Amino acid sequence: MKRTFKQRLLKDLQVTLLAAGLMAFFVLIATSIKPLNPMKRALENFSFTDIYYEILRDSGDPDTSRVITIVDLTRLTNRTDIANTLRDIEAAGPKVVGVDCCFDNEGEDLDGNYAITSVAEDYDNIVWALKMLDHSGNDSIGWTKEIHSFFAHFVDITEGTVNMPRTLYDPTKRTLPISERFQGVDKPSIAVQVANAYAGKDVTYGRTGDIKINFSPTVFRVLQPEEVPKHPELISDQIVMFGAMYEDADTHWVPGGKIAGVELLAYSIQTLIYGNEFKTLSKPLYWIISFLLVLLAQIVVGYFVDWTWNSENIILKFLVGSTYTINMLLAVVSVVFVYIGFRVFAYYNISFNMAWVLSVIAFLGTARLMHTSIINYKKAKARKREEKQAAAINQQ
Repeated sequence: MKRTFKQRLLKDLQVTLLAAGLMAFFVLIATSIKPLNPMKRALENFSFTDIYYEILRDSGDPDTSRVITIVDLTRLTNRTDIANTLRDIEAAGPKVVGVDCCFDNEGEDLDGNYAITSVAEDYDNIVWALKMLDHSGNDSIGWTKEIHSFFAHFVDITEGTVNMPRTLYDPTKRTLPISERFQGVDKPSIAVQVANAYAGKDVTYGRTGDIKINFSPTVFRVLQPEEVPKHPELISDQIVMFGAMYEDADTHWVPGGKIAGVELLAYSIQTLIYGNEFKTLSKPLYWIISFLLVLLAQIVVGYFVDWTWNSENIILKFLVGSTYTINMLLAVVSVVFVYIGFRVFAYYNISFNMAWVLSVIAFLGTARLMHTSIINYKKAKARKREEKQAAAINQQ
């Protein structure tokens, strides 16, 4: 029996709501029962953006950064060599230099102390690292101890915090704090200070909180200290980040793998300069679009089921219209949705989390069976009621 458009739409809405209810029940069970706590953490820390980045990495060669060059200080073991490398960098005319290293203790290297202090006095386009320690546990107060380079007490320098957010169960870095709070005062991050100096304006536009780092695959040119004088073209009017590229203690997990801390800062600075921080939809809009996508998937499958069921061809009716084929169709629809989400992310930097959509789509088959069972139950109950009424009339 062919259904009208309204009947089709009503059934599709009911099936979609049933599937959403099943998914919500599953999530409730997974997040409420203690033995399933690891699943709860996995659901909380999962980010569909990571999948989009993975597709980006597999879809072509990464871009080469046109504004940031990294100079590696991994092999530099004394402050004199570090100071000499910084002078070589400055000789090439960089617009701004970010030093991802804090010289907190004077130590016994007097020549090295003098050399690095002289660099700080001679150049005002360097942003030096500032570390925060001992958080108070109160966000309005923030950190209670800060670690400066030793010369910060007698040389006027620009500093930026290098603290990165850490999550107990998810070590992956996806955000950058625009500033850190020290005893109630906000201190800008080194990435913000470097980006502001390069752009000549406040690239955060007075924002607070975190920015979502754009990890679109990028190659940052890396120079060893001895290569700096040979490649002034990679430094002139550029941002130069000076830090350790191959030090295990300063590496971080990001979407796509493990990278050096200085490279993480480079991605953050690039995000700030280009203003291509990835965005997410407001919750109401996200849930509306998600529901409509699931409904669309159900409408496609509903039309396919009706088309095969109403066919007079036995093979088409029972083979093509089988549960296996319908599940394959749902898989194709899911792939199409993910592809559309990826394109939106790639072109507009809008991350749409397809996890909920795909999860509910997975329950559509069960929801359709439940819907059919409910309808059949109601019909059977109505028939029994009619039979009782008919029997009562006959007895009269």
